[in-house]
Amino acid sequence: MGFLAGLVPGLHMNNIAAAVTTYGSAALAFFGSISFAAVPNGAGISVSCFISSALVAHIFSESVVSTYVGIPDEDVVSVLPAHRLAKAGLGTLAVRSSAEGALAGVLYGVALVFPVCALMGTPLLAYDAISKLMPFVVSIFILLLVVSEGYPSLRFRHHVKGHILRMVSAFAMVLASGLLGTVALLTNYYAAPLPDFPWISNEFVPRSSLLLPMFAGFFGVPSLLLSMGSRPLPGITFARAYDGARPLSAREALTMLLGGIMVGWLPGMTSGSATTACSPSMTEARVVEDVSSASRFVWLYSAISASGAVMSVGALFVIQRARSGSMDAVSLFVGGTFVEGAWFQSVPLMSAILLSMVVSSLLSRWAIHRFLPVLSRSSKVLCSRALAVSSLVFVTGLCLSITGVRGALVMACSASLGMLTPIVGIRRIQLMGSLLVPIWILFVTMI
Repeated sequence: MGFLAGLVPGLHMNNIAAAVTTYGSAALAFFGSISFAAVPNGAGISVSCFISSALVAHIFSESVVSTYVGIPDEDVVSVLPAHRLAKAGLGTLAVRSSAEGALAGVLYGVALVFPVCALMGTPLLAYDAISKLMPFVVSIFILLLVVSEGYPSLRFRHHVKGHILRMVSAFAMVLASGLLGTVALLTNYYAAPLPDFPWISNEFVPRSSLLLPMFAGFFGVPSLLLSMGSRPLPGITFARAYDGARPLSAREALTMLLGGIMVGWLPGMTSGSATTACSPSMTEARVVEDVSSASRFVWLYSAISASGAVMSVGALFVIQRARSGSMDAVSLFVGGTFVEGAWFQSVPLMSAILLSMVVSSLLSRWAIHRFLPVLSRSSKVLCSRALAVSSLVFVTGLCLSITGVRGALVMACSASLGMLTPIVGIRRIQLMGSLLVPIWILFVTMI
C-alpha cells in the first residue's frame, strides 16, 4: 500500500494513515483475524505495524515521482538535484541513490533508536532540557536558513552573487509563509463561515487537513505548472561526470543520524530543513554541479527522511508526541499500552514496529531495483506534459474534495509563494517558515 501510494503524485502517506484511522473498526477487524489471539491488543499492534511499514515503503517509492514528475523549464533558476539528474538522462541514478539512502537510514536508525530514547527520556531526560530552549532553537534555525541563502556552507568569506538581496528575499519568504501557516494552524480560519461545496457537510474542516492544500501549493502545484514548458530529455549537462559510488563516510553517517533525530523528535522539522541544518554544504540547488554531489544530496535527503521515520517511533513512546500523521495514527491504535516516562516497558511493542519497518525497507529496496529498467524505458512518459497535467488535476481535486473552499484559498496563497521561490532562485526550504513561525509563536506564548 505504501509503495504503490508513493507512485501516485500528490498522495501522501498521511492521507493513507487518515483513511486507516477513519475506517479503524474495519482495519482492526481485518488485522484481528490474522493476529495472535494471545497478544493483548494484537489487532491494534498489527495495524500500527502496517502503518509504519507503509510509511517506510512510501519513502522509497516517492523518489520516482519527485525525480521524474514536475521537472521545471531551463529558465527557472532553482532546480532540484533529482530533477537535474533526470534532465541529464540519469533519473535512475537519482532513484537508486534515494533507495540506498533510505535503506541506510532505516538500518542505522533502528540500530540506535533505543540509545537515543535513553538519552532523550529516562534516565538522562535530555528532551526536557531541549524543550525549555525550543524558542531559541527555532529562532537560530530560521536565522541559519536565511543566512545560508547568501552564504552557502555558512562560509562568510564566500558568498553568492547578490547575497544581501537573496537573504532579504529568503527572510521575506519565511515571513510570508509563516503568516499563511499561522492563519491556517493557529486561528479559527478552519471554521470560518464561508460558502462551501455541497459535499462538505460540516461547518469546519480539521486544522490538520489544511496542511494538505498548503504543502501541495508550496511544493506540488508550482513544480507541475513550471514543468509545462520543459524541453524533452536530456536538457542539461553536468560539470563533472559520475565517479562511481563511494562508501558511507563517518561524517555522512553522523549527519544522517543527527538529521533523523531532529526530524523524529523536534516539532516542525522536515527532512529538507534537517539536511540544511546538519550539512549546509549539501545545497539544494547549484548553478554548476557534478553528478556525484547531486546523487549524494539525494542520498542524504532520503537517509534523513527514513531515519526520521524510525526516530519518530521513539519520540512517540518516550514523550508521547506524534511528529507525523502516520505516528498520530499509530498512537490511536496502541493507545493505553504505553506510559509516559516508562518507555522501556514498551520495548517489545517498539521492537515489533521497528521490525516491520526493517522488513518493509528490504522489500522496498528490492522492488525499486527491479523497477529501474522500467523507469529507464519510460522516462519520457514520466516527464511528459500529459502526466504533469493529470497530476495537477488529481492533486487539486484531492485537496478540494477534502478541504473545500477553505483549502482552495490556502492552496491558492501557498501556490503563489511556491511559484516565486524557483523563479527568483530562492530555495524552497524557506517555505518551511509555514511551520517554524507558528511553532515559534506557540513556544514563546508558553514561556
